[in-house]
Amino acid sequence: MGFLKQLLGLEQDKEIPGLAAAIERAVNRVEPHLKQIGGYPRIFRKSIAAALEYSRHLAASVPGPIDINRTTYVKSHFVHALFPSVDFIQEALCASQSMRDFHGNHPLAGNVYALMGMRRWEKTALGMELLGDVVHRDVLQNMVYFTSHTVENPSLSEEETREMVAWSFFDKLIDLVAKRIEARKQQKTDLLREKDWLAARLHEATDETRPALTEEMTKLLGQTQQVVAALDLGCYAKDFEAVLLDPAQYLRIEQTSMYLDDMGVRRESGEGAPGEVVEFNDLIGFDRRQWTVTLVHCSDIHVETYAERLDAAYRRLAI
Repeated sequence: MGFLKQLLGLEQDKEIPGLAAAIERAVNRVEPHLKQIGGYPRIFRKSIAAALEYSRHLAASVPGPIDINRTTYVKSHFVHALFPSVDFIQEALCASQSMRDFHGNHPLAGNVYALMGMRRWEKTALGMELLGDVVHRDVLQNMVYFTSHTVENPSLSEEETREMVAWSFFDKLIDLVAKRIEARKQQKTDLLREKDWLAARLHEATDETRPALTEEMTKLLGQTQQVVAALDLGCYAKDFEAVLLDPAQYLRIEQTSMYLDDMGVRRESGEGAPGEVVEFNDLIGFDRRQWTVTLVHCSDIHVETYAERLDAAYRRLAI
């Protein structure tokens, strides 16, 4: 009987935790009036279920959590490469508004998990290098370094942080659906503006110019009708499907492997310099920038308030 239901397409879709909330969340984010059209929420179920499952899979694939502290800064090539100095670890945490808000709500939290994103750069610089027993100066080296450290989705457990990250990925995909629809609305505005301009030209047209302008107006009216028809709420499900049934096209994680020495210098693995292969995971499509991401674990941290940071800055200036 189950096989017959599957063959006839009568078997119910598998239950996905949080799907009902995800559909409502997505529709509210794009156009709340979609709840009033026929077939809601059924017509959005397939695409939004795909987006939710993909977002959770993507969040689960984010590496980590890695411990970030003074010990791992010394022992881990990966952690050492992420920060310009060991003191910058604390600065990065204190600069995060999400971490400050979390610390304000959980002042006694001993362990914090969060998503950290950074911009990865490479530059050529002169440095020192030990070749055999001789130290060579002014050697061209390819340095790997990171800027714009951002800490988001802090929580008390890895599981909670990954779920928060999954929902942020989901929201990004839904925003792309909204952006697709907004582009069509802008196209309609542009076409109507062009129609008014053509109508004014037709009003002043001569017998020689009128036929070409009339043909252009006919073509423009056809384009406008197509765009207006596509803006009917009943057509929005196609926009959800266009983005959410192929989410990896818009949001994904790509890996880059590098062989780094103790100082963050990129080398070839056969050069003989001490180091190790480090995997960087880059989040593609979240915004216009490319972010290297990892889950981090912080223990026994003190996130300074803005007032504390300002007071410390004044003290440094006074020295």
